[in-house]
Amino acid sequence: MEAVKIMETKNITLSHLATLSTADLLSLADEFGIDIPENLNRSFVIRELLETAEELQSESENEDISEVDGEAEVLEKKETLPETYNETEICAVLRNPAWVFVYWDISAADIARLNSDFSFKSLCLRVSFWENADDEKPAESFDVQLGISDRQQYVLLSPGKNFVRLDLVAQYSGGKDDENLAVSRKIELPKGSPVLNSLPGRELDVGELVELSNMKGLLNAHFENHRQSFL
Repeated sequence: MEAVKIMETKNITLSHLATLSTADLLSLADEFGIDIPENLNRSFVIRELLETAEELQSESENEDISEVDGEAEVLEKKETLPETYNETEICAVLRNPAWVFVYWDISAADIARLNSDFSFKSLCLRVSFWENADDEKPAESFDVQLGISDRQQYVLLSPGKNFVRLDLVAQYSGGKDDENLAVSRKIELPKGSPVLNSLPGRELDVGELVELSNMKGLLNAHFENHRQSFL
């Protein structure tokens, strides 16, 4: 804008304009494109110049902001988490009292070591249940077989247990002992209603609201799909 360029080269301040002659003020107003009526008092000319300069300054700043916004770099590439942090570790999170979600990672060095060992047979999740948090040995445990590339697993928990721990275990052949690659913390299991551990077909002493919820049908479906949780 031509008027903006003029404004940038002129000292448009009250103190400066007051030093100019009326002819110079009218000439400056003409450069700004301001239509000044004849015989207008010079104080009004100065006020028109100041107001026009302020408006032009405001417009110029808004245009600068718009140009910056329009030229701002748009990040099309989404940030994603790495597939591995190259550390051997395991974590377990309870989804509910019956299911635990387990995820783990294995370092490149451990994978190379296992693959180079001819006695290495497989990986497994060892699910161990404990009566007390400070017990040295578990009350019972079972294994869930894994593939070398697996990194997560849902595990159905046995009912009526107090604590559970998940171990990432390397199994070997030829009499070589299993190796715990990573061990989760012991997780205290919340206690559910004894009704949920009942076998289908047994008489259930439940309230009317529970009866209306089709609890018997839910137990039958759970038993058919997850029979081991009732054993």
